[in-house]
Amino acid sequence: MPKVTRALAVSIAVAFTVVVAAGTTLYAQSPTVVMFYGDPLKEPISLTEADAAAFGNLLTPTTITAVDMGNRPYRSVAIFWASRSNPANNGTPVAKLRPEMAWQHGRLYLPAAGKPAVLLTTPMTKAAQAVPIPSNDAKFVWGGQVSDAALAILKQRGIVPR
Repeated sequence: MPKVTRALAVSIAVAFTVVVAAGTTLYAQSPTVVMFYGDPLKEPISLTEADAAAFGNLLTPTTITAVDMGNRPYRSVAIFWASRSNPANNGTPVAKLRPEMAWQHGRLYLPAAGKPAVLLTTPMTKAAQAVPIPSNDAKFVWGGQVSDAALAILKQRGIVPR
């Protein structure tokens, strides 16, 4: 194989590897749908696409606990990780999703008195299926402080007061 052809083949292989790896990494770290529900929201609000991607830090264990949040108000969260066309992996479209169909659950603690908004979630399970909504505060062990970009989305959508 001549040098030019070999160099071209190596360049194409490296470019392909970088593109595939980058695309896979981005998809694997962002939920498909992040649904906020419960009082005082009149109906569930589902974030998709780039808005849902703003919550990509859900795969990280945290040292913050629900006990640390005290009696701060929170919004319940249901998180879906399957494909965009089938986020619960059961044929249900986004508009008809219910929290009990989620693969992961969480609590969005609202910002208060100089304290940031915090999203705590349950860990991901190995099963690609719905998991029960936990009632035990100790189950919310992943997540952390909400980014400024994510907080702006939450305010814009009426999930967090302005």
